[in-house]
Amino acid sequence: MLRYLTALVVAATMLATVSPAATPAARAVTLMTYNVHGLPWPIVEDRSSALQAIGDQLKIMRDRHVQPGIVAVQEAFVPEAKAIGRTAGYRYVAFGPAEDADGARAPGDGGFVADGSRLVGERLGKHVDSGLAIFSDYPIVAVRRMAYPVCAGYDCLANKGALAALIAVPGIATPILVIDTHLNSNGASGAANTRAIYAYRRQLDLLSNFIAALGAGDRPVLVAGDFNVGRDLARRAHFDLRMFGGSDLLQAAAVTCSTAPACPVAQPLAMAESLGRAKDWLMYRASPTIAITPIALAAPFGRRADGSMLSDHIGIVAQYRIERRAAPQSAVVDTASR
Repeated sequence: MLRYLTALVVAATMLATVSPAATPAARAVTLMTYNVHGLPWPIVEDRSSALQAIGDQLKIMRDRHVQPGIVAVQEAFVPEAKAIGRTAGYRYVAFGPAEDADGARAPGDGGFVADGSRLVGERLGKHVDSGLAIFSDYPIVAVRRMAYPVCAGYDCLANKGALAALIAVPGIATPILVIDTHLNSNGASGAANTRAIYAYRRQLDLLSNFIAALGAGDRPVLVAGDFNVGRDLARRAHFDLRMFGGSDLLQAAAVTCSTAPACPVAQPLAMAESLGRAKDWLMYRASPTIAITPIALAAPFGRRADGSMLSDHIGIVAQYRIERRAAPQSAVVDTASR
């Protein structure tokens, strides 16, 4: 009898330990990616009013309690672009690689860089930083940065790379890894296609390794950025290989939503335009203990009534349901039967 009572006490104690996992805690997290076109004059016209308007619109969204909880921006080169997070009321900010940050080159990269043409901006040094920033309503507990060691054409004037922020979302036991990046452009770079595709592939390879190293184990991952895929088949093939077919096994939020029975899309015309350009991407990867499900898409920064935009890109948002996976029922039964 004593043995039986002891077994019941042990079983009850172990059930109490695992029971919280049997009822997963879910949390909705929204992430926006937006290339804000914050280039300096005279490369582009004065962008200060448009950049201020982006911050103001995000602040209005905050006042209505519909702001994205996390914003990943690209081309935030000028001070007005970097100030968007502060204008919009985000408490936590992380910026990408600085202008003087060095990327680790592979043996074959040296010759490629040495063959660069100054006529299209290569071998002239970096004139601006990475232009990457992450604004967050949730605490950023750690930051990692990586500068790409190779580039092609005018893209070489910026120190493009990747920014990773480990973000502690209340209600989710495991911090979420959010990664922002901006990859080498194609025709706009001014470089020959052979150089542009070499730089693009190298950057994707490095990004894939970066994600794999930081997102190992029990860490859920959200990825955002301007990937400059476009309609180039060679770019798309390598993008699919390294983002969706490698060890990272990322999933595209828009693709998942397109097959989900209930995943509403706000501003569908703007979202369709962005997806058709295939440059701005929102991707995710769950973990063994944390499930991630896209539950809504939106494009709050699209075209205004007169057809104009605040940037040359559309700002798109994915809302994810992030929750702890339930403990396998078999594990509970086995524990209680001992």
